[in-house]
Amino acid sequence: MEKGDLTYRIIGCAITVHNKLKRGFREYVYCRALAIELGREQIAFEREVWLPIHYDNYKIAARRCDFLCNQAVILEIKAKSELSNEDIVQAINTVERLNIRNGLLINFGGESLQYRHIFNNKFIPNLQVEDITPEMVGEANNDLFESRQYLPPWLVEKMQHDKLKQKSKMG
Repeated sequence: MEKGDLTYRIIGCAITVHNKLKRGFREYVYCRALAIELGREQIAFEREVWLPIHYDNYKIAARRCDFLCNQAVILEIKAKSELSNEDIVQAINTVERLNIRNGLLINFGGESLQYRHIFNNKFIPNLQVEDITPEMVGEANNDLFESRQYLPPWLVEKMQHDKLKQKSKMG
């Protein structure tokens, strides 16, 4: 990491957020503040992006990432007292399965900001993937990539509830 490169600039934004907010908030608070700082730094980003999980040359599912910056670096945000080995292993697995070259695991929950730069040593440039079929994985339905297949159940329920509320307002 060199001064001025993307990961350096992102970490600078995270340090600014941690210095202003300190610790003690939930993850979404830090995500919102970090989005503001990334915008100020003119770093292009997307929030809560669903990216495909690859197995060999197949897309088998999708996973939500907190941030995708400049289509090149994923950010996983935590608000815990301490990063665990499990967090680091998950971050490594994420960059490998999503075939993203770089990731940053950032924890705002400690007394000082914690971060780990995660490098994908298994990155495959121009990876060509194809969707799996229900027959390949022994599943009966044809909607393998519908959101309910990989969203957490509570979120699916909320989305269904919101849809019903919207319908009742219209009818």
